[in-house]
Amino acid sequence: MLVLRLFGAGFSMSLRRSLAHRTNLTFDVLLAILTLISELAVVQLIFTRTDDLAGWNRAELLVLVGTFQLMAGIRTAFIEPNLSWFTDQVRNGKMDLYLIQPASSLFLASLSSHSPVALTRAVLGLAVIGGGIADHGKLPTIAGLLTWLLLLATGTVIMWSLGVLVSCLAFWAPRLELDILFSSALNLARYPVDIYSRPLRIVLTYLFPMAVVTTLPTTALLRGPTLVGTAAAIAAGAGIALLAIGAWSVGVRRYTGATS
Repeated sequence: MLVLRLFGAGFSMSLRRSLAHRTNLTFDVLLAILTLISELAVVQLIFTRTDDLAGWNRAELLVLVGTFQLMAGIRTAFIEPNLSWFTDQVRNGKMDLYLIQPASSLFLASLSSHSPVALTRAVLGLAVIGGGIADHGKLPTIAGLLTWLLLLATGTVIMWSLGVLVSCLAFWAPRLELDILFSSALNLARYPVDIYSRPLRIVLTYLFPMAVVTTLPTTALLRGPTLVGTAAAIAAGAGIALLAIGAWSVGVRRYTGATS
């Protein structure tokens, strides 16, 4: 419960800080809208040339784009504000501040700061998903909807875990910046993994499972869930989360602090 109270307090403080800068807030919202418009323009351009993209029609791809926007908004709101600065905090010794607090250092380093305005992107994503489902002409089943929500939660855990794992490299190589690798992999999730070559598809499914972030949830929502696929995704999410927690524990023991 302490973690939830800290999470709520951090979100409230970040929201007040965002509302205090109205001009920045306005531009951030406009940027989110323009980003979404560019995404939809690409989809429209693709389907002026074909009716099918690796087995995905226009309505299905719209739902996937909406799911990507939703997940990217969640990541930008809750994960990125923390881990994007983590390497600098380790390099400059500011990590000490987390270790002396009476709360989990992993939580404080990875989830204590937020960017609430980024949730605009998530809301816009939900609108696109609704439009895509209407265009699809067939409502999702209850099982499909529940599995979609479950896989979105799993995808969020995977995004957080991969972010923590990449950040933990700072304990061993403080000058190594791999955030761009994580961001690039996430950008590949804006399209179904079926369109990529087999080697890249294997990487995005098993090694860097971005397929769980967008492709699998969208497939479950529109085409119905599969027990094996859902169970494998949840197992992958749990395994990566445990790996991230373990890497953090080992890294913290290695950390020597600013005064060492």
